[in-house]
Amino acid sequence: MRNLPDESWEKGIGPGIVDKKIMGPNDSNFMLMGLAKMDPGVKSPPHRHRYTQVFYFVEGKGQVIADGHSFDVGPGSVARFVHGEEHTVINPGPGPLMLIEVRVLPRGQTVWE
Repeated sequence: MRNLPDESWEKGIGPGIVDKKIMGPNDSNFMLMGLAKMDPGVKSPPHRHRYTQVFYFVEGKGQVIADGHSFDVGPGSVARFVHGEEHTVINPGPGPLMLIEVRVLPRGQTVWE
């Protein structure tokens, strides 16, 4: 059991991005889960993974760019990356953009890349 409001924010994937681990590598050998928060005006670096990644947006409004296609996102939006799509998340503001992130390793893969 964890009380997320009591947990400290950690440095995220880039400047202006922080996260809290809900489920870390010591909790599971195939899945990670966290809460991420992006400051206004922040853009995550474009990147891709060899595992499935799902974002569930809980606060704010922004855009997701996946393989060159742009999508508006807000509370209740879900973005799924299951085929190694290059992706980035943009928070134009004015407030923070918050999302729950889930990462799942493919069967047989044991390393987070």
